[in-house]
Amino acid sequence: MKNSTRAAIYTRISNDKEGAGLGVQRQQEDCRVLAESLGWSVVEVYEDNDISAYQRKKPRTGYNAMLKALEDGTVSAVLAWHSDRLHRRTAELETFLQVIEGTRAEVATVKSGLLDLSSPDGRMVAKFHGAIAQREVEHGRDRISRQKKQAANDGKWRGGPRPFGYEDDGVTVREREADALRQAVASLLAGQSLRSIAKEMADRGVLTASKKSPSPMDEQALRRILLRPRNAGLVEAGGEILPVKAQWAPILTEDSWRAAVSLLADPSRKTTTGNGRRWLGSGLYICGLCGSTMRTTMSGDKIRVYRCNALSHVSRGQAAVDQFVLAVLAERLRLPDAARLLTRESPETVEPLRAEAAALRRRLDQVALDYAEGSLTGRQAKLATDTIQAKLGATETALAAAGRTNGLGAVLAAPDPGQAFLDAPLGRQRAVIDALANVTVLPTRRGRTPGWKPGQPYFDPATVSIEWRTA
Repeated sequence: MKNSTRAAIYTRISNDKEGAGLGVQRQQEDCRVLAESLGWSVVEVYEDNDISAYQRKKPRTGYNAMLKALEDGTVSAVLAWHSDRLHRRTAELETFLQVIEGTRAEVATVKSGLLDLSSPDGRMVAKFHGAIAQREVEHGRDRISRQKKQAANDGKWRGGPRPFGYEDDGVTVREREADALRQAVASLLAGQSLRSIAKEMADRGVLTASKKSPSPMDEQALRRILLRPRNAGLVEAGGEILPVKAQWAPILTEDSWRAAVSLLADPSRKTTTGNGRRWLGSGLYICGLCGSTMRTTMSGDKIRVYRCNALSHVSRGQAAVDQFVLAVLAERLRLPDAARLLTRESPETVEPLRAEAAALRRRLDQVALDYAEGSLTGRQAKLATDTIQAKLGATETALAAAGRTNGLGAVLAAPDPGQAFLDAPLGRQRAVIDALANVTVLPTRRGRTPGWKPGQPYFDPATVSIEWRTA
């Protein structure tokens, strides 16, 4: 006589490190032995491999299919290796009990045998075991959280997906990716858009660090990577930089990393093609009458001009002004002291800033310790913290500024810096101008300059003032 109990086996393993499904296979074998001893016929096997029963974001497709099979009457019993394979959250257990009550299905586990879920006492025992399982999970999560916090305080990698630029251990630098990261930061600081940098990386075959599904680099992935403090050898926890030494080698200097972060956080920076700057002086040149920035627009005779953003005090032909500014800047870059202007922050200047930032972070940590030990009152601790944070903010701003100016060194490294500037992308040209000079467009003078002939384009160089910035 054929047995009428149609059983479904459910197996799950939280972390299949071998990737071979060996854990769920062993569970299934034990469940089949139990089914034979009970006289049940196994008609379905539902499996969730490498999925935690406590994880809410990742659905358990096998478990959900098993519940539906029970409700549809496809199966009338459930076999599992242990009750915690079915659920480790009390809320999920309640739903399971409702399905069992409505279908009158039987449940058995290898570790506990038949589970009587039809009686109040049986359900109470199941809920008790479920509460214990959830407590164990919560304790485990708390233990992992403490371990990660301690690892951060020790400057260790806390685990997780492989970070871009490093090997699987999170410590050893992966040179090919590290070089790509350094190049990306240099291009960003030189004025190139994030989107174009990401596209160039993708064209060179640079992939994201995802182990399961690496994909060509894109703008959003690159932004996330560039914002990571670990790139500069800094340890971050809870949104704060900890005053500890990282146990991994930095890929970037702190000043270049902070410069990149400040650029990406700048609300005025546009990275999309539609909103990007298309003209050399837009938002960069200054009106000589009111001090507001200049914008480009079309004049009545269909010529593009720079015009004062405030009250249109000054209007000047865009092409002529840009041509003049580019020529003057190119010649300036060919002078011997241009290197001093573009890289105003020498290593002798930057290193003390880095040391000061590290010292201020240590002082913040000491204030917190003194407050915890009762050496400082709450008011004293707040006053000290506010004072130190203000100094730290100013130091980090100086580091970011140093990184932004030093990022323009690629122009100076060329055999002819002036020509390198003229050949550079628009964003890099704008960055060089912003670092080197203040360009002010002045009102026109009466009359024309000597030598001008009617019918020729008119431009008076005296109406464009270029004031060189000093160190």
